[in-house]
Amino acid sequence: MALSERATITPQTQRRIISQVGQFMDWAVYEGQLAANPFSTVRVDAKARPNHYTAMTDDEVLRLLALADPQVGAVLRVCLLSGMRAGEAVGLVRDDLIWKGNLGWFAWIRPNEVRTLKTDAAERIVPLHSDLTPLLDSLPRLGPLFPRLSVSKVTKRFAVLRDRAAISRQGVVFHSSRKWFVTQCERAGVAEHFTASLVGHQSARSENRMTYGIYSAGISDEQKREIVEKVGLPCRH
Repeated sequence: MALSERATITPQTQRRIISQVGQFMDWAVYEGQLAANPFSTVRVDAKARPNHYTAMTDDEVLRLLALADPQVGAVLRVCLLSGMRAGEAVGLVRDDLIWKGNLGWFAWIRPNEVRTLKTDAAERIVPLHSDLTPLLDSLPRLGPLFPRLSVSKVTKRFAVLRDRAAISRQGVVFHSSRKWFVTQCERAGVAEHFTASLVGHQSARSENRMTYGIYSAGISDEQKREIVEKVGLPCRH
């Protein structure tokens, strides 16, 4: 195989590997096994290129859900109707679910024994769409809600389902379920900073981002519930 044809790893992955190896080397220096850390001067010059995901279309959502996959079908529904990342969904434990009376079920996205979070903004409490209530009743009463799943298993299984659903459009990955949710919020006229608080993003209104975060207490549970209920899974006409 020619050098140009060989698979490469992304700059993000290179930095992570160098950081992890560097930490081990620092430990070796501390223990007297090495005189100096040979990785201390290693740098990754290439700039990381963001992954480009595309939002699923309603037709693609319908085709995927029609497969009723017993492995990741439930997680897919949760992410479509909440905007959660795959890791946030498969990392849910029963204690993360909060019942708020007439406002229904909410999920506390927080670090727990199953997973960490991507950013500080990712920690949040979000309403679970009323259509998910029957699904919650079928999940474990204690511990992880999806004990047999990991992000890797979800993404690999999704690739299989994508082929079965004859979806060949570039950029459609499991993360596209999150983009579908954001798109539905946008089409329903939800303010950008409201959607951002639901999906764990900082608002794109960068000039006022810090001031807004300091002075605003955030949207109410009632507002969150109203927004989420505006998002419904597509149906055949």
